[in-house]
Amino acid sequence: MLTRFLTRFLNLVILSVLWFLCSIPLLTVGASTAAMYAVTLRMASEGDDNGIISTFFSAFKNLFRKATCVFLVLLAFGLFLLADLWCAIQWKVSFRMVLIVMILAVGWFWLVVFTHAFAGLAWFEGKPLEVVKRTFLLAMRNGIFTVFIIMLNLIPPVFLFRRVLSDSFGQWLILYIFFGSGTVAFLSSLHLSRLFATSGTMQNYL
Repeated sequence: MLTRFLTRFLNLVILSVLWFLCSIPLLTVGASTAAMYAVTLRMASEGDDNGIISTFFSAFKNLFRKATCVFLVLLAFGLFLLADLWCAIQWKVSFRMVLIVMILAVGWFWLVVFTHAFAGLAWFEGKPLEVVKRTFLLAMRNGIFTVFIIMLNLIPPVFLFRRVLSDSFGQWLILYIFFGSGTVAFLSSLHLSRLFATSGTMQNYL
């Protein structure tokens, strides 16, 4: 039991570092996130901790084009929403709050897609738009667990952002690099693997 726990812990550390290194170009964040989920979804669904490095890079190569396209579209739309929100806040009109609420509502759906799409790309085969749509519909039927996954993904970056100017920021950043992304992906995968299994089997990357 202890050996299995330590093995998984070490694998999540390796996975977190792989994700960070492969995300440094920024353009590859989508591909590295999908590859990370390919590993953690297999861990969660099959209990298989073997070959995480080979699985990661195989998935990274296979999903690179799909995940990068999805990431760039979501990034552009997210920046567009932020710009709209800023304009709505600055706009001194009587119906300003209505605009802000509408933008925040659209932002919620954006968060649902962003926190589920890359796991969906790792699990399902198909065209990116079809996979994203399929994943979104599954997430929207999932109620409170969707909220949990969104919060699980939001808390670490928000926590880091709030400490950018603090003396301890470097320590927290190193902690996140070694433990954060892999742990968040694995905890999300414990639920997502069961959710996705109701709609199809996972792709094989080995």
